[in-house]
Amino acid sequence: MPSYKIITSYLEHVKTAYSLDVTIKDYSGFIYTSEDLKRVIHPYLTHCSPYCMCIKETENGYQRCLAQNKPLYQKCMQRKPFFGYCPAGLCELVVPIASKTKVYGSINVSHFALEEGKGDFLRERLLKKEPESRKIAARLLYQQFVRPVSIDINELQYSLALLAEFLVEIVRNANEAQQQKDPELSDENRIRAYIAEHTDDKILAQQVMSACNVTRLSLKTCIENANVKNFREFVNGIRLEQSEKLLLETDKTPKEIATSLGFKDYQHFCRLFLDKIKITPSDYQKYYKHERHPGES
Repeated sequence: MPSYKIITSYLEHVKTAYSLDVTIKDYSGFIYTSEDLKRVIHPYLTHCSPYCMCIKETENGYQRCLAQNKPLYQKCMQRKPFFGYCPAGLCELVVPIASKTKVYGSINVSHFALEEGKGDFLRERLLKKEPESRKIAARLLYQQFVRPVSIDINELQYSLALLAEFLVEIVRNANEAQQQKDPELSDENRIRAYIAEHTDDKILAQQVMSACNVTRLSLKTCIENANVKNFREFVNGIRLEQSEKLLLETDKTPKEIATSLGFKDYQHFCRLFLDKIKITPSDYQKYYKHERHPGES
């Protein structure tokens, strides 16, 4: 997979050559377009620098960090690179990953110090109610990892924009290849097939839409056709159908099947199964498997 190796190679180059932290924000589930893309991007989905981890160890810091996703996405809608400060005082260069019709995510590069004193002010305000030991630790890590800009920002911005464009092309090509592979496959069948294949994941609606290249309306229609209330019930319905088949055609126990299909726990699986099939998974396997294979004890 040469194209995917290019992504890793460049991101690692930015980290080592410029001593900067690189994060990929996924606002659309685009990394799930293919298993290879997911594998390459996954290590870059969160800020893991010691300074960031120090901040996110506090409840306030963690919640403020999460709250940044929505305004970042909204600003990415302009489809232009921009600089922004996080609540902990880190300055980021944000490059949207976007086509003309869709914002997939962004490439975020940090620990800049563009305005003298601003980062210190934001950090101290965020940690105002924290113990003094936490404040001192954060100051030490900030001094270690946040440095004045000593690189060509325009050059970095240009190369990151090329990488963003490259990622958009990878997603587009993967979606087109899937459509050519199954030209007769309806939106609903593609959605159902994708969910069935990703049983071990905590699957998200946006992830399914991106991977199957379908609209929110198409997914909503599938949910309505299944006569369920929401996306989670739709996913559970597909997984319950799979569980019926596995109970009858394999030697796995109901508990093993529940785990393999991504149910959050065995009791939850039993409640859903009983509600839909009107019999427990254990009894279903005991009685109906015997009917299919009457010669077995």
